[in-house]
Amino acid sequence: METVVVMVAGLVDHDVAVRVWRDRPGSVLVRHIAAETCVRRWVDGVVTDVELLHGCVSCTVREDLRGLLGTFRGHTVVLHLDPLLEPDAVRRNLGVDVECVITVLDAASWLDDALGDASMVSDQRTVAQVVVAQAEAADVLVLQGDADERTLAVLDRLAPGAHLCTPDAVVVQRSARPRMVPLTPECGVSTAVFTADRPFHPARLDEALDSLLDGTVVRSRGRLWVADEPDLALHLESAGGGLHVGAGGPRDGRATRIVAITLGEPDDITAAFAKALLTDDELSFVDSIRELEL
Repeated sequence: METVVVMVAGLVDHDVAVRVWRDRPGSVLVRHIAAETCVRRWVDGVVTDVELLHGCVSCTVREDLRGLLGTFRGHTVVLHLDPLLEPDAVRRNLGVDVECVITVLDAASWLDDALGDASMVSDQRTVAQVVVAQAEAADVLVLQGDADERTLAVLDRLAPGAHLCTPDAVVVQRSARPRMVPLTPECGVSTAVFTADRPFHPARLDEALDSLLDGTVVRSRGRLWVADEPDLALHLESAGGGLHVGAGGPRDGRATRIVAITLGEPDDITAAFAKALLTDDELSFVDSIRELEL
């Protein structure tokens, strides 16, 4: 029999992992907590300090789990992640199938955190990048406290198909994904979609990116075509006030696509990126230069 893994994440104090463990007789509860020079691991209450691998908590937990999970073959392992960890960073190349990811969030404060620009004390990420990634990865979202309609509308777009529940009635069930992200505005929450078949001007693109950092965008993702990187696709990802643009591999086709979940005006985002595209004259000039290079 294979090992069954249930992963529980969240940047809040909670006892959800313990509840899941108790509801599954014969299961094993594993918890990791980052310390200054190590990661402390509990297995059904037995503590072991695991040496930190090149300063990376996610890498340390993942490598530790690779060896540990093999010893529990045929059992359900409930993984209570360190509050700072993102589920996708841990389960990447873990070597086992994760049956369900449960993310616990504070319903009253989550949206403010997801829109903010506060920095994590432990690393270079923002709080928004952590809480958005944790929610986005969830099959099940456990809401501590009452969520307003805006928060629910955001979560419906961020984790479409995820099951919503309370700490007193936790379900362990894979989400209904894939499901289309709602495009119709709801409670002031919209999904902005921008596509283009010509490249961005690099300087004007920098200005357009500011439209994602005005305090109204919860999450954006995109694949960009920039004039000074003709053979490379750039990957865009933002959460609240945190943004990252980096190499996304070889460019496949002449296209840009950006999707953003926003509490602002989606037309403001699409207009900002439209202004950053090369004009007809600039595009003609770039094509002429490339012809000379050939």
